[in-house]
Amino acid sequence: MAVIETDVLIIGAGPAGLMAANVMTKRGIDYICLEKKPGRSVLSKALGIQARSLELFEFLGVNKPFLKRGYPGPGAKLHLAGKHPSYVEMYHIQSRYPYLLIIPQDEIEEILENHLNERGGQVFREHEVLDVTQKDNGVYVTAVHNGIMKTYFAKYLLACDGAHSKVRKELDVPFIGEDEGITFFTGDVEVPDMKEIHINLHLNDRGAAAFFPYKDGTYRVVGFDRTRQGGPRKREMKLHELQTTLDTILDNPYKVQHPKWLAYFGTAHRQVPNYRVGNVFFVGDAAHVNNPLGGQGMNIGLEDVGNLCWKIDTVLKGYAGNPFLDTYHEERAPVAREVIRNTTMELKLIHMKGLLGKARNWSGKAVLTQSWVQSRFANALSHVHSDYDKTPINRSFKDQSLSRKAIQAGERVPDQILFNEGTTDERLYPLIQRIGYVCLIYIDCYEQDLIDYAYDFTQEANRAFPDMLKVYLVARGGTVLTERDELPIIYDVHRDLDQNLGMQKGSTLFIRPDGHVGFHDGSADVRKVMAKLKRYFI
Repeated sequence: MAVIETDVLIIGAGPAGLMAANVMTKRGIDYICLEKKPGRSVLSKALGIQARSLELFEFLGVNKPFLKRGYPGPGAKLHLAGKHPSYVEMYHIQSRYPYLLIIPQDEIEEILENHLNERGGQVFREHEVLDVTQKDNGVYVTAVHNGIMKTYFAKYLLACDGAHSKVRKELDVPFIGEDEGITFFTGDVEVPDMKEIHINLHLNDRGAAAFFPYKDGTYRVVGFDRTRQGGPRKREMKLHELQTTLDTILDNPYKVQHPKWLAYFGTAHRQVPNYRVGNVFFVGDAAHVNNPLGGQGMNIGLEDVGNLCWKIDTVLKGYAGNPFLDTYHEERAPVAREVIRNTTMELKLIHMKGLLGKARNWSGKAVLTQSWVQSRFANALSHVHSDYDKTPINRSFKDQSLSRKAIQAGERVPDQILFNEGTTDERLYPLIQRIGYVCLIYIDCYEQDLIDYAYDFTQEANRAFPDMLKVYLVARGGTVLTERDELPIIYDVHRDLDQNLGMQKGSTLFIRPDGHVGFHDGSADVRKVMAKLKRYFI
């Protein structure tokens, strides 16, 4: 049997697998994506794209179709205690996307697969994985397609095959955690009497029910009914059962009709001990699962892809050594660990009843009136503050000579306005989307020694890492002329890079393709900065 060879093998074509295939296509990586199912699911489990995921979609160049088809939910209306609801507003999110973009998972997958196909990529469906074997130089996978056995070999494998991952089982990787023992209901329905722009959450001793508005006027409804807990869990839900449940939970029930689909489901929180096992990387639900509170699960899976794929590309191109890929687990595992901790705690709070439930409702109502609480809550849900600055490698790159407001290694770089080449305004994120690794050197104004440093560093960086990064000079204003070939110039006339990122005269900001800081150095010393650049790639 002939072995089909590739650089990267992606198992699974859900949101994470499709995003990984898109990144590989964009970066020109040789890959194969296998999916067991014959087509995309018509069911829609996940339904909300958080701000950070939209930023990663922008780096991929696929954000606009999502914005066109999704509903920008402005926040949530929480019916906790008393006649008047509390609000959590999303405009506090420090991103160009200050909302939860509500769009069903089947449409998310459709957009990602269409984008992939338009760029020459594809998913090989009806391929069931039977065996996964690791070797020192890569991974062998045996799959069956229409009764025909096929063997694949890849340098790296991305297990994007969900909570019941076949890859994880074949490699005997533990999935540590537990079931949470609560039966939820969910479905997409019409609610004729509901005219809401906010997510609506109703919480009381009888249960919980949340309504998420779609752009077409229908709603996703999800929650749990205390009277339907315990006993065998059915998978299929009937419309009359949903109506009875909502009549039980809501003080003022809504009639629901014309369901697209309805179901019961249970939840669990689990995580693999290491996201990397040899040359296999666990991504999304194959690496971690949590309950659906806050719309976190799919998003952290997309963010896993945003962290991993450019690193694999960097290693395949020879810029970094194989140990560089260990940073995937180091950076991403703590994010999922925190989400699991938070959603588990939130579920316990929501499940309280009686006096404890009343205390939760009244205290929650009081707390949520505070603007700073809303801001912190919204930014946490959006993942824009999911930084990597606490990992050992990123802590080692922290530059104490920079100002306290200066952005440091591992932190997400917020989008900024740039006056590029003195001709037009441009944002930083499209620059990252086109180029990948971006390096900004703040020269303040015309100063020959800093200009010499910038050119010398560029020459050394290009010698060590050919065609990897693009260097820009950053000046406050004025005319910057040199006798050498001009480096592109950004004029910081909006003072965004100064005020928001803490850049100062002589500082070098090295930005990764995922929009996080590689390092920020204030020395303007070619030897020191080059040593950091080389050490960064291990």
